[in-house]
This record gives sequence, C-alpha cells and structure tokens, in this order.
Amino acid sequence: MRVPVTDLVGHPGETRPLVAAVGRDAFGEDPWGPADEAIVDPLELDLHLDSVVEGLLVRGTIDVQLELPCARCLAPQRADRTLEVAELFLDPTTREDDDDEDPGYELLDDRTAIDLTTMVRDAVVIDLPTRVLCREDCAGLCPFCGTDRNDRDCGHGEERPRDPRWDKLADLDLPRETG
Repeated sequence: MRVPVTDLVGHPGETRPLVAAVGRDAFGEDPWGPADEAIVDPLELDLHLDSVVEGLLVRGTIDVQLELPCARCLAPQRADRTLEVAELFLDPTTREDDDDEDPGYELLDDRTAIDLTTMVRDAVVIDLPTRVLCREDCAGLCPFCGTDRNDRDCGHGEERPRDPRWDKLADLDLPRETG
C-alpha cells in the first residue's frame, strides 16, 4: 500500500494523520503468508506520519480482525487485535554507507512515497496467536470418528486402542531395576 508523502519529505516537524479502512488486497497479492486466510477485511489504520531529519516516522495503531480455527474442535473463532506500530522509513539521501539496510522501510520513487505493506504485514503476522480455543474446556474432536465432542458423545471415550505394532513388546520379559 503506497502512500504519497511529498508534502512531508524534507520538512522535519511536519505531521499528517492517516486514518483509513483498507482491504487486505491493498497490500499486494500475497504478503500475508500464514495469516492469509485468517484476516477479515478491512484493516483499520490509525497512523501518524511524522517528518524527521532521517526520513518519516510512522506510528499509531492497526486494528485487525482474525478468524482462526479452535485448536481442538476447529470451530471458527473471531479475535480482534489492536497492534501498536512505530517504524522509521529512511530517506536514502541521508543514509550513511555503513548503515544497516532494513528492506521495506525506506522512501520510494525519488522520495515521493512510502510502502506500508512490510510494516503492516510484520505487525499482523508477528501477533498471530499460536493457539486459539473456543473455550477453555473445549472437548475437541474424537480422534476415531471425528465427532465434535462439544456437541455430542460419540461413545469412544478417552481410551485409545492399542497400536498393534507394539504388541510384541508386551511379550518381552525384561528385568526390572530396583534401586
């Protein structure tokens, strides 16, 4: 998502708000990786673009809704996130030769625009929950028949059938350590 910044570049102290509701497709064809199916449109941007000597400081919040499956029963769950962001987009004309490069965080098109894709993607993907539960006591799916145990009891209970590949081990007569 490119944002024109000609009014800010080279004017340290100037600031401009950027408030927008943006669809996930505005950030390119496939920037989201593992979050691609989880993001619910739109993403709400409430940012401030501040001109500084080194470039532009972008700070503010990103509100995003995610729809992720429960880790136990796979029922879709909504998760609302408010992400704090603060990134410096460097002006390439002020960069020193020994400065570390941070791809995706610099002024583009002869210092007339910035691309917020990397910043938004990084904030969203890093904040993805690793495990979502519909409720703490979710019983999950039956490993034998796939029934959602939250809805009904399939009768399989918690016992697991023995794996026949291990049957020969039961016949071994091993000495027990005492000690």
